[in-house]
Amino acid sequence: MNLAPGPRTFREKLASLRKRRADVMHFYADTIRTYGDVSHLAFGKLHFLMVNDPDAIEQVLKTDAKLYIKSASYERFRLIFGNGLLISDGDVWRKQRSRMASAFTAKTVEAGHPIMVDATARMIDAWAEGENFDLAEELNRVTLRIITETMLERLDDAQMDIIRTAVPELLRYLQTTHHHVLMAALSFFPVKDKVSTAIRIESMLPLPGTKRFFKAIGQIDDLVNGIIARRRTLNLNENLLDRMIQATDSEGGDRMTDLQLRDEVVNILLAGHETTANALSWTVHMILKHPEVHERMTAEIRSVVKGRMPTYEEVEQLPYTLAVFQEAMRLYPPFWRISRRATVDTKVGAYDVPAGTNVIISIFTVQRDPRFWNDPLQFRPERFLEGTEEKTHRFAYLPFGGGPRICIGSHMAATEAVTILAGIFRNVEMEKAFEQDPTFLLSITMQPKEGCEVRIRKTES
Repeated sequence: MNLAPGPRTFREKLASLRKRRADVMHFYADTIRTYGDVSHLAFGKLHFLMVNDPDAIEQVLKTDAKLYIKSASYERFRLIFGNGLLISDGDVWRKQRSRMASAFTAKTVEAGHPIMVDATARMIDAWAEGENFDLAEELNRVTLRIITETMLERLDDAQMDIIRTAVPELLRYLQTTHHHVLMAALSFFPVKDKVSTAIRIESMLPLPGTKRFFKAIGQIDDLVNGIIARRRTLNLNENLLDRMIQATDSEGGDRMTDLQLRDEVVNILLAGHETTANALSWTVHMILKHPEVHERMTAEIRSVVKGRMPTYEEVEQLPYTLAVFQEAMRLYPPFWRISRRATVDTKVGAYDVPAGTNVIISIFTVQRDPRFWNDPLQFRPERFLEGTEEKTHRFAYLPFGGGPRICIGSHMAATEAVTILAGIFRNVEMEKAFEQDPTFLLSITMQPKEGCEVRIRKTES
């Protein structure tokens, strides 16, 4: 069998595991540097393939997509996301994708734009001039409010507090390393379903964080299921949930069950607002770090919106602002990796990939690779402007994934991001109130660990 190069001895494998636990980004970069763009690591019968070559990435995510399902690591997320689009595979995924596509249209995004405008304006109106505050926290709140009102309905303060309290608990739990340690340990034993066994053992651990995690899931479920039950009786077409209730798949015309609706709502609610908030936080970090970008973007915004909040049509007239957001996502992708599991024996390039192998794609690494990007560590939004786009491989830029499973909400996320940026910088002078660049906090998404502390002054323009 022609396996890709990688650590072979027990000592080398143990060293790799320690590096991964200590600093996963450094581990990915070091593995690529040491073994190449396609590398193989095995613990007992547990196989991993690291892929950093755009052609190989395209093969996994697009050309041979039917040979792969979501990797074992996503099984842990199933405790939160159920069988929604983020986790599901096969016929279940295809039917759900068809239903969701009929609800997630450009008209849906346009219909939700006034909510984006209103929530952003209310956020800015509440800011006090001259005082330091954490913009990352503000962005997290406003994107959560936008997604709840766009998808569900306007929630009262008590309902919003349930979500704001529960979400950090869920993400905190996913940052723990118990699962990785258990999976590595079980790889040396003849356990048939190592993933389910590791999750079951983990759920029985008498740890405070585990209890808080399952309590948080229960609170989210009670809130979401109650809203679904009520909206079903109203037969309206006011928001995304209403359209999801009415949506049918392209095959049998079936509609979603309450459980399917719950899973998709929680997928969008948690992953949707968290990714956009973090991407915007990194974007503002980079804007404030680069005065020339700040000046050019602000000039574009003020020339188009004239001191008002942007209309939906005006969002499309802000190409440089969009490019700033796109470039920030290149350097700081919200979803920083993708993983798949081979369902059959196959190949990636010239290398054999045994069935069951977990294939890992580090989006962070490939989007910063000098072979695929000019001056990759430089923040240069003009890379994404029409007529000046860098000629790079389509699968070297993956902030929304790639292939048939590309993010269904990418247009909504981009529209929301540009709306929020335009709303802020149309009449706010902002400066950073931090000295050091933030460090990474890696969970489902890549977060700025220290937030984004700023101070502002409001203008009349």
